[in-house]
Amino acid sequence: MKADRVSFRMAKDYLPCGELMKRTHESMEAHANSQMQKNGITFTQFKWLAAVYEMEGGTASLKELEHSFGVAQSTAAGIVSRLEKKHFLESFADAQDKRIKHVRITEEGCAVCENTYETMVESERRMLSGLTEEEQEQFRGYLQRIYENITRN
Repeated sequence: MKADRVSFRMAKDYLPCGELMKRTHESMEAHANSQMQKNGITFTQFKWLAAVYEMEGGTASLKELEHSFGVAQSTAAGIVSRLEKKHFLESFADAQDKRIKHVRITEEGCAVCENTYETMVESERRMLSGLTEEEQEQFRGYLQRIYENITRN
């Protein structure tokens, strides 16, 4: 082992921004999953359910969801299947092309979305509680710019 090895922490008790964002996300997701368990849903399932909820008519094609979340068809089908088993979504074939699968949110799914929304609001409120309103807006602005920097081609 070389004495002059590079430290990936850069300095004692210093974590790179990407690691801090990752840890923050993981912590928030764990808290959200814990809270959402009351509604019988995971954070990931909620995101999918909310996406359908927000679409016109509460309906989306499986292909739209695949593209929206950037996942493979098998992943999309698995998530939708689990939401169907919980009676939060129902699927049906396209009237013109039977190969195309659509999903529609059920009344039960709408209720779960609306109940879970409060959990999401409370989670964000908890995360930002130590910041003033001005700091919260700055923080959102910084995160948005960072996201744009990372996703820019």
